Amino acid sequence: MKHVRAPLSGFETVPIIEDALARTNPDYRPRPPRRFPVRFLRYWFMRHALESLHRRLGRPLNVLEVGIGHGNMLAFMGGTALDAQTYALPAMIARWDAVSGGANPATLSRYSYSSFQQVDLDQPFELANGDYDAIIALHVLEHLRAPEQTMSWLLPALRRDGVLMGGSPTMPNPLGRVHEIYLRRKFADKMHDIRIHKHLSVISPGRMRRFARSNGLHIDLLSGAFLVRASRSPLENKPWWIRMNLAWGALFPALGGEVYFALRKS
Repeated sequence: MKHVRAPLSGFETVPIIEDALARTNPDYRPRPPRRFPVRFLRYWFMRHALESLHRRLGRPLNVLEVGIGHGNMLAFMGGTALDAQTYALPAMIARWDAVSGGANPATLSRYSYSSFQQVDLDQPFELANGDYDAIIALHVLEHLRAPEQTMSWLLPALRRDGVLMGGSPTMPNPLGRVHEIYLRRKFADKMHDIRIHKHLSVISPGRMRRFARSNGLHIDLLSGAFLVRASRSPLENKPWWIRMNLAWGALFPALGGEVYFALRKS
C-alpha cells in the first residue's frame, strides 16, 4: 500500500505528451486538460517503481522498454527539454533501450532512446545477459500468445536485484481464463501478427504471482489501478480521486481495471 501515498510525480508531463500526440497522429482527438488523467496511471506506476529502484541502488539506471508505442512512458519520466522537439534522458536514467515490433524514428529521437531493436515478441530473441536494472513491459503482455514465455526470455537480461515491471488490463483469474479462450477464438486468424490483432491474453494478479513464484522473483509491487476511470471528468483534477482509485486497486488487485507489477530478481 506504500505506493498509494507516493508523490504524484510525472503528471506535469501530460500537456507535453498530449501536444506530441496531437501533432504526430492525425486521428488523435485532444482531450480536455486534466491534472491527473487516470489513463496515465500506467506510466505513473512504472515511474514510481523506477524511482524506488533508483533510490535503492543509488545510481542511474539502465532500462529496457519492451514495446514503446508513441514514447509516452519515457516522456512521462520528465527529461529536460533540449529544444522544442527533443528531450534528454532524465538524470536518474543512464540508458534507455527499446525492443518492439516497430517504432517511429521521430519518437526515438524526440525522447532520446539510447538504442532500438526490432523483434517479434512471440519468437525467441536475444539480449545481453545482466545488462539492465529494469525491464518494462507496459501493456504488451495482453497482446502475446505466451506472455510467460516472453517474460522468461527477458529475465536473463536483468542484473541481480533488477526488476521486471509492467502492467495490463486485468480481471479475476476464473473470468480471465474464460475471456482468454473467447479472445483467442475471436482473433484466431490474426494471432500470427502482434501488429494487427487485439488482446490475446488476460493477465490476472494470480497469474503474475505464479510466474514470480516459478521464477524465484520477489514481488515488490502487485496492485490494481482504479475502480472508476471517469475519463475526461473534472474529478481527474483532484488528487484525492487518484488516491481513492489507487487504494481500491491495492486492496482488490483483480478488480482494479488494470494490474501493475514489479518483480525483483534476487
